Amino acid sequence: MDRLTLARVAAWGLVLAGLVAGSFRQVASPQALRHGDDLVLAADFHVHGFPGDGSLLPWDLSREAARRGLDAIALTNHNNQLSWRLVRAFPSLADGALLIQGEELTSVGYHMASVGADGTVDWRQPAAAAVRAIRQRGGVAIAAHPVGQEAKGFDAAALAELDGYEAAHPLMFALEKDRRELRAFELRALAAKPGIAAIGSTDFHSFAPLGFCRTFVFARERTATAIVEAIRRGRSVACDAEGEVYGPADLTPVVVAACRAAAGSPARDASSVSGFSAPLLWAGLLALVLLGVRG
Repeated sequence: MDRLTLARVAAWGLVLAGLVAGSFRQVASPQALRHGDDLVLAADFHVHGFPGDGSLLPWDLSREAARRGLDAIALTNHNNQLSWRLVRAFPSLADGALLIQGEELTSVGYHMASVGADGTVDWRQPAAAAVRAIRQRGGVAIAAHPVGQEAKGFDAAALAELDGYEAAHPLMFALEKDRRELRAFELRALAAKPGIAAIGSTDFHSFAPLGFCRTFVFARERTATAIVEAIRRGRSVACDAEGEVYGPADLTPVVVAACRAAAGSPARDASSVSGFSAPLLWAGLLALVLLGVRG
C-alpha cells in the first residue's frame, strides 16, 4: 500500500472517528415540569449544526442541549437540512435532547424558522407563501430575529399566517435598536394574530451557549408532533437571558422561576461540549478533498 493510499485510509479513519466520537458520553434528559395535562418542555427552536452552517454535529448538540437543561432543539440550517440527514443516518447517537427536523429559510426581506416540516421549503417566495408551504409539510413557521431588513418581508398577509415569532433572541442584548425592533414586531404580530406563539431562540452557530434564550412549550408529551402542535396553539412562553418572560398571561407565571434559574446558570464550563466529533470529521473531510476520495 503506497503512502497516498495510507493517507486516504487515515482520512477516512478521521471521518469515522468523528461520527462515533460523541457516542461515548451520555447525558440524562432534564426532568420536565408539569402544568395540568401538559409537560412544560424547555426548547431552542433555532440551532445550526454540522454539516452546514454550524460547528457541532447533531449528537453533540443533543447532549449539550440536555446539559443546558433543554428538552428539545430544532436543527435549522440556512436553506438546507444536511444536519437532519445525518440524524436520519445515525439516529441512535442523539441520546440527549430531542432533535426536531427544521430549516431556516433565508430569503430577501425575511428569515423564517421552519420547525417540524417533513422536508425543505423553497425560500424564493413571499413570506406568506412560505408559511403556507411549511404548514402543508406539517410544520410551524416562526419569524426569525425580525429586525431591520429581515423584518420587512413580513407583511400583513404573512403576519396573519405565522405560527410564532422570536420574542427573545441574543440580538436584543447587542443593540438597543434591535431590542426596540423586536418589541415593535411583537406588537404587530399580536395585533394581527393574538394567539401567536412567543418563541425564545439562541440562533446557535458556534459560540453562544444553547438555550441562552429559550422557549417553554406546554405540550401533551415529549415528541416532535406534540411540540409542533403546542406551538400551533400558541402554548409557549419565551424566556430571555436576563430571566424575563414573554407570552400569554395565563402561562408566563408558570415558568418565571424556571426562566430565572436558566438565566442564572453558568454559560459554559470545562465539560460543556463533547466537541471532538466535529473537528475530527472536518479534518477527515478536508484531507479527503486534498487527497481525493480514491485514487
